[in-house]
Amino acid sequence: MSVATNASTPTGTYTVTITGTSGSLTHTTTVTLVVNSAATPNFSLSATPSSQTVTQGNGTSYTATVTPSGGFTGSVTLSASGLPSGASATFSPNPISGGSGNSTMSVTTTASTPTGTYTLTITGTSGSLMRSTTVTLVVNSGVRRVSPFRPLRLPRPSREAATPPIR
Repeated sequence: MSVATNASTPTGTYTVTITGTSGSLTHTTTVTLVVNSAATPNFSLSATPSSQTVTQGNGTSYTATVTPSGGFTGSVTLSASGLPSGASATFSPNPISGGSGNSTMSVTTTASTPTGTYTLTITGTSGSLMRSTTVTLVVNSGVRRVSPFRPLRLPRPSREAATPPIR
């Protein structure tokens, strides 16, 4: 005996009565049938490290990771938001295919990117599924404050020079 269900079969526990007949003989027994919901394909998105610090005009990177569940095998296209002006982000590879994998998010800044701490949102999209995670970007000043004046160094006087001559 085999039992088949389809996607519209309600989940639950069912008691199934099996009856066997041969001539005037009839025997019955019961079995339990448990119908679970079909696994829904899905994915989660994470990123490491959680925070990076960069100097204006330089770049840094993060790793975005797609982890599948429920048999998910789709392609996930990545994007980033929350970047300060003068900064940009690219992903390689993009999309992540096969339902799982890593992508490097490279963030570049310019000398005019404002200093500060920014929360970047990385979003992964596959059809109607959309997942996101956040990382922190700290932009430090690229300007080195150097005094235009050099300290004046005078030679140390010798001991003899410190004693006035006797006349």
